[in-house]
Amino acid sequence: MSRISFKVTGAQGQGINSVGEMVAKGLKRAGHHVFGYREYMSVIKGGHSSYQLDICDSHIESSETHVDILVCLNYIGLQRDLGSVKEGGVLLHLIPDWKFSAEDQKMLDDKKIQILYLPMEKILKEHNSRPIVGNMCVTAVVWGLLGRNYDTLKDMAAEQFAHKGEKVIALNHTFIDEGKKFKEESAGAIVIDVPSPDAARTDDLLVTGSEAMGMGMVHAGCRMYCGYPMTPASPLLKYIADNQNKTNMVVKQAEDEITAIQMVSGAMHMGTRAATATSGGGYDLMSETLSLNGIIENPSVMVLAMRQGPSTGLPTWSGQGDMLLSIFGSHGEYPRLVMAVSDSQDCFDLMPDAFNYAEEYQLPVTILTDKHIAEGLYMQPQYDLKKAKISRGNLVTKQAELDKLVSADRYNPAAKDGISPRWLPGAKAATYCAQGDEHDSEGNVEEGGQNAIEQMDKRMKKMAVMKAALPDPELFGDQNPETLIVSWGSNKGCILDAIKDQKGIGYLHYSYLWPLRIEKLEALAAKAKKIIFIEATYQGHLSKLIRMESGLTFDHQILKYDGRPFFFDELQGKLLTMNN
Repeated sequence: MSRISFKVTGAQGQGINSVGEMVAKGLKRAGHHVFGYREYMSVIKGGHSSYQLDICDSHIESSETHVDILVCLNYIGLQRDLGSVKEGGVLLHLIPDWKFSAEDQKMLDDKKIQILYLPMEKILKEHNSRPIVGNMCVTAVVWGLLGRNYDTLKDMAAEQFAHKGEKVIALNHTFIDEGKKFKEESAGAIVIDVPSPDAARTDDLLVTGSEAMGMGMVHAGCRMYCGYPMTPASPLLKYIADNQNKTNMVVKQAEDEITAIQMVSGAMHMGTRAATATSGGGYDLMSETLSLNGIIENPSVMVLAMRQGPSTGLPTWSGQGDMLLSIFGSHGEYPRLVMAVSDSQDCFDLMPDAFNYAEEYQLPVTILTDKHIAEGLYMQPQYDLKKAKISRGNLVTKQAELDKLVSADRYNPAAKDGISPRWLPGAKAATYCAQGDEHDSEGNVEEGGQNAIEQMDKRMKKMAVMKAALPDPELFGDQNPETLIVSWGSNKGCILDAIKDQKGIGYLHYSYLWPLRIEKLEALAAKAKKIIFIEATYQGHLSKLIRMESGLTFDHQILKYDGRPFFFDELQGKLLTMNN
């Protein structure tokens, strides 16, 4: 495939995202395939940040380690990211009187990198404008380096700032003109060729994983969202809160994570589809309530947005180290479902499934995502708004059926497949207790040994039934692979980009992690010559789970735990080495 990329670096608060997002919007509208990736430190202002946009002639969901255009708004970017510019690339910086070291200058010369200094302080002073407006000038220079039409950029600026009035629009147009002037005078012949567009993708959405997940929750019939801010779950809370007047969803920012999950549990117990989201530390706090939902067989849905740990760790960076926490965390044994999204399509499509499984099997469902998905910018074909179905499971609401219920129906150990009738508090029906002690069929405290066995057997019986109903992992690429790759979550996009058009390589992707389906994996592994496992952890969580469930081991493991996702060229190189 043909792909290029550019990166904007600077201090937090300098508005670097606005440059990348504006260019992404313009290229997407022209049908170019794009993917956006953010890096930022866990400080409000002053930390080093970057926004990278990769552009391709086919669908992509990954970034590469080297870029064709590097834009440095401060000197830190020059020091840290200079080596990431490709041979023949362009360096655009805003630092007056900057002197490269002899070593850096040799590298720039050897790689034939074009160096452009944009005198932003001078331009801002001439127009008596604030520094933030200068980002439009930077955007215009990048726009020109990509060979784009400036009238299109002006139209987008007018659209973006329409709510601020004509004066603001005119000022941004002035800075677009300044960027165009600089490009023509200082870099007139320099153009980075953009890969060919795809006319069929011009109407795609441009969304982050968090936005996609928020839309998916609305589509699934979620009517209440409770949360406490914690990166990288916070963008989901913000998106849902920003749109609550359109969706009429009840949104509550709780005082802590414990309150958030208990509000969700109460809402689900009353029959309202509700959800929460947090990161690893918040999940620890929520785990006691998840265990409560397990014993009272109460549906619950929560999102665990992973970051690199342990403890506070790298709070604004990505990782997958909470998978085993989600499967084995919280006290005691109880049935649960753990699933993972991988991109903007999953973030939407799997939300109805999560709520359906929670209600059908009356158990807690955890949806794993991570910072890379939550804040990645995806080109997304229009969602199918009709295919999703809502299933409330064995929820009894008709009065004629409610009249037949007795209290002992709620936790009857003889219930088919362990799934009892469920009816809502306040209904005109028999009453039962829903509390955290071991209980009898009516929910009354009962600590007898035989009762404990019967109730545990009843609850855990649901796992086998649910496991049989779950979809198999999905195989991409060669359907009879000699080399089999196994992974899950956000690794999917980079893996598919890395193996695109390569023969003999297949990728088995897991969306449902617990209970674990292994039949398809075992069948493929028996025929493959080589099996490679990929994960963003130190220990290889899914590989351990697979070995525990099947005894299967992998020939090679590619593990990464520096807080960064897998990059296209990095992963492709490792796979090529292992496959030779």
